[in-house]
Amino acid sequence: MPIRRQFAVRAIEAADVKARSIEPLYVKALHRLLAAHALAEKLTAQGYQRALASIDNPAIRPILEKNFAEESRHAALIYGLLAELGVSESAAERMMIRARRAPSFEAPRYFAERAESEIDLVMASLSLDMTGLIMIGVNYQESSYAPHSRAAESILEEEADHDLFAADELREVVERFGAEAVSASLRQWLPKAVNFFGPPGSGFGYDCLRFGLKSKDNEELAELYLMMLERRLAKVGLELPRLTPSYPHALV
Repeated sequence: MPIRRQFAVRAIEAADVKARSIEPLYVKALHRLLAAHALAEKLTAQGYQRALASIDNPAIRPILEKNFAEESRHAALIYGLLAELGVSESAAERMMIRARRAPSFEAPRYFAERAESEIDLVMASLSLDMTGLIMIGVNYQESSYAPHSRAAESILEEEADHDLFAADELREVVERFGAEAVSASLRQWLPKAVNFFGPPGSGFGYDCLRFGLKSKDNEELAELYLMMLERRLAKVGLELPRLTPSYPHALV
């Protein structure tokens, strides 16, 4: 049975939270959700910064510079929403210490800390830009917290071409490096990408759905992502690797 939303889209403003007219559990869930969103944007920005330093391909450098600037700006935007509620960036990061080590942050963490090749860059785009657009477009844009909803709308407008870059570059790396090499990288990245949505049916997820901070459960979003990715891979002659059915997902 679907969880009934307590608050409609954009029903809550920052002033409502600061006036303490909203129940504490809503505020706690909001802080955690914004902290997770900000950290994902920040790690993705660091990944693009790393790509600028490690990938020697002048043809894509302007795109990397653009993506780095946008992801950095989006991280600052979400940290700004937290600051408006009295939560500093350092406090938000402390809130995410445990979550950062979880499977749901493995993809952005890997991109920020270890990804090196051009194939890694494309896999990161497929793993983070695609999943991010789904998460932001389906969940955050429909948030009951109006500032987050408006921020999500702004991010979607700027990041629409990130997904086009991923699609174009996927075909390019298959032609340059071969399907076998790209498939091997895909097998490494795919579990990380699907786990990015987080565990289904968690208490935190329930609170987000009940309060209208999210519209869809993590499992629904993961299934949507896999369906979209399978279609994209088929266009370049690649197959979607098989995964275990439950979170955290792994290769079969």
